[in-house]
Amino acid sequence: MKINVLGAGIGGLSAAAFLAKNGFQVNVIEKNPTPGGKAGQLKMNGYVFDTGPSLLTLPEWIDELFDDCGKNPRDYFNYKKLDKITRYFFPDNSYLDVDSDITKTAENFNHSTGTKVKDFLRYFKLWEKVYKISENTFLKGLVYNFNFFKNAIYWFYKIGLRNIIIPMSVYNSKKLSSKKIEQIMNRFATYTGSSPYKTPAFMNQLALVEMIKGAYFPDGGIYSVTSALFQLCKDLGVNFIFNEQVISIDSKNKGIVVNTNNSTYQSNILISNIDYYVSQTLLGRKNKISYKDLSTSAIVFYWGIKSQFKDLDLHNIIFSSDYKKEFYDIFESSSIPQEPTIYINISSKMDKSHAPKGCENWFVMINIPPIPDLVNSIEIQKVRSFIINQINNRFKVDLDDLIENEKLLTPKSLFENTGSFNGALYGKNQNSLKSIMNRQGNLDKDNKGVFYIGGSVQPGGGIPLALRSGVNTAKQIVNDYKQRS
Repeated sequence: MKINVLGAGIGGLSAAAFLAKNGFQVNVIEKNPTPGGKAGQLKMNGYVFDTGPSLLTLPEWIDELFDDCGKNPRDYFNYKKLDKITRYFFPDNSYLDVDSDITKTAENFNHSTGTKVKDFLRYFKLWEKVYKISENTFLKGLVYNFNFFKNAIYWFYKIGLRNIIIPMSVYNSKKLSSKKIEQIMNRFATYTGSSPYKTPAFMNQLALVEMIKGAYFPDGGIYSVTSALFQLCKDLGVNFIFNEQVISIDSKNKGIVVNTNNSTYQSNILISNIDYYVSQTLLGRKNKISYKDLSTSAIVFYWGIKSQFKDLDLHNIIFSSDYKKEFYDIFESSSIPQEPTIYINISSKMDKSHAPKGCENWFVMINIPPIPDLVNSIEIQKVRSFIINQINNRFKVDLDDLIENEKLLTPKSLFENTGSFNGALYGKNQNSLKSIMNRQGNLDKDNKGVFYIGGSVQPGGGIPLALRSGVNTAKQIVNDYKQRS
């Protein structure tokens, strides 16, 4: 059976590989000349950047896919566990390090804030239990059988009604004695493009993936994951069609017809790794979502820095002085924050080939609303000046003089490059229990031959979940086909 996959992102590549291994004829149609989607790569005058995701967690999920496809993952890519995950900088010029060892992190927090080690570890115990139930219930494919409902009821029981209703920030302010630790834990809401002042407290479990299970750096950077999956697909016989943009999808007649700017492709099954809301437009349907319901977007500067900063690490966060106002600006006033939190990823700290000798590659990001028209040359200059002033004041440098290469990513260019609706990073935000429970599933409601995968649908955004969406959907298709045969 022939299956067309739209988009060669992490989800599309993982679905294509699993289906090809199970005997399906798979075409992957990609508008760009290379695979990856958001997990792409930029090369610029000796500098190499991962264009989107920069943190790898749960690499064993990637390994499982290779194992399922009869391949040794170590023949395709490798990775190492980070000792230090993230360095967090605060407005008082202090910083805190989060390590892959949760006890070491607790000791760091104790040394800097006085928070007792046992108190912080106790805080994590509940979320460790909740995550284990969540993984078994929601992340392995939604099959609504007896075991699913049993696990779901147990999940609600362990969380408790209060932690479903109250926001993450309220819970953390009551359970954590340090404002700095509270701010670190609240930041994990941004992993779903949401606000810690709105998303339910049970989303604290997001921190467990990184702080308990650990973070990793793939040899060669995040794009090596894309390259490995691409090579796996080619080895399994997947056919790739690059440089063709999907113009429309016709699913009303027998079979599903994909019209591109160059050709027409027909199949009985279609998997869209394009953003769910963009997919609806391609299907000729109306989108009924407000930008208020979407996740955050971003402005990203890719800077080639002709210097090295010993006080910065692989992952760095420079917090704003008023975190609550930052999220109010994004989600309530729908404006670019006046004082945004700054994320800086420097992969050349781990891979020296990512920057010329004595230099560093800076991926610098702030979160903004998913409203492309907000971003103009004036706003970009304001954001750029703010970031540079923050760096100058903290590290006593003249950063402007050190930037020798620069490229920009905005909500508009994010949409143009990857098809992210309005430039939203993760589809819908998760600012309420309702939005979490109503996240778009992987099967189209009207056509049983149309499926959706990637970061804008279940189970969520980020490399592990985008990959899992592709694998879960591919397994469902394989199982359905076997039952009909």
